[in-house]
Amino acid sequence: MNASDKFLIITTEFPPGQGGIGNHAYNLAKFLKLNKIDVTVLAVSDFVSEEDKKKFDKKQDFKIIRFERYDNKLKTYRERLSLIKKNVREGNYSNIIFSGMSSLMSILLLKKLKSGSNFISIAHGGEINAKNFIEKTIVNKSLSFSDLIIPVSRFSCSKIDSNIDKKKMHVIPNGFDLDMSELIHLPVKERKEIKGAVRLVSVGSIWPRKGHHNVLNALQEIISDHPGTTYDIVGRESDTTLCRKYFIDEKLKESIKIHGQIPNDKMYAVLNSSDVFILLSETQPGGDFEGFGIAVIEANYFGLPSIGSLDSGMEDSIKDGVSGILVNPKDKNQIRKAVSDICNNYGHFSKGAKQWAEEHHWSVIVKRYIDVINNIK
Repeated sequence: MNASDKFLIITTEFPPGQGGIGNHAYNLAKFLKLNKIDVTVLAVSDFVSEEDKKKFDKKQDFKIIRFERYDNKLKTYRERLSLIKKNVREGNYSNIIFSGMSSLMSILLLKKLKSGSNFISIAHGGEINAKNFIEKTIVNKSLSFSDLIIPVSRFSCSKIDSNIDKKKMHVIPNGFDLDMSELIHLPVKERKEIKGAVRLVSVGSIWPRKGHHNVLNALQEIISDHPGTTYDIVGRESDTTLCRKYFIDEKLKESIKIHGQIPNDKMYAVLNSSDVFILLSETQPGGDFEGFGIAVIEANYFGLPSIGSLDSGMEDSIKDGVSGILVNPKDKNQIRKAVSDICNNYGHFSKGAKQWAEEHHWSVIVKRYIDVINNIK
């Protein structure tokens, strides 16, 4: 890779809006730029104000172009595709990275404009495992046309259609990077074990795939083992259908605190005051699944061991027995035992969590991206 290389990242999420795909796209752009590579981002950014977008964009040293969202859905996608085509046609990019379902789908409409560009697809989660036949067919054709496919976990890789050339696939785990200026005053805690109450925390929008209901289903048993235990939930309340009964349960409601979507500095403070991160995601009937779970690694940075789901991308984000413990998200006995095992060996797991986070910093991960892209044939 040389100084003349130009990257375009087309993504369905981007900060300051929340979401794992956006977090990934932002850090990839940021660290490519830190490696003196020219980067432009075309992004969808929902659930944040125009003012917040402008403030965020002004701080970045790479170009960000935001898609407009109109009341008319057809106009939204027509204008978005027009903007993508214009940038691909005029940008003379050596590498174009597609992240998120609609971005992947756009590959088929850009075939004639490909010229000398490498098409690189990021495989996260549900977008590569859709049960809708039309969506699945389009995404598979797009992946087949890609020069390189980068799944964010071995689990994500296993969900890619078996007819797609495996030689084009290179698994690179997700990475993390936090704004250190917002962490500087947070105290470092060192403990060998936890006796009594445990402060559990989850970070992620409340909706079925994230599996908050699985944590809540086991919460009474955890409290029985560790009286006074609390459960903090950070993230948008997108779909609380499966959680609602627990939120109003007289035995549990005083133990649950819902923070909603909060600024990073406040989220870091919640993580730093917690003991164990827990994310019991589950694959959805429509095919959506947890591709990696970057919030796990972010929590590890604060020394929080993690409990996560087997049969998901968290098999890559949690080093079982070292940075945390993997469980069946539906097995309450496994979940309560995992909490107790971590509490009884907290020093071991906390140290392992911090070391695991260091291995996943974006300054390390981006080198793997640069290496595999340099070796595209």
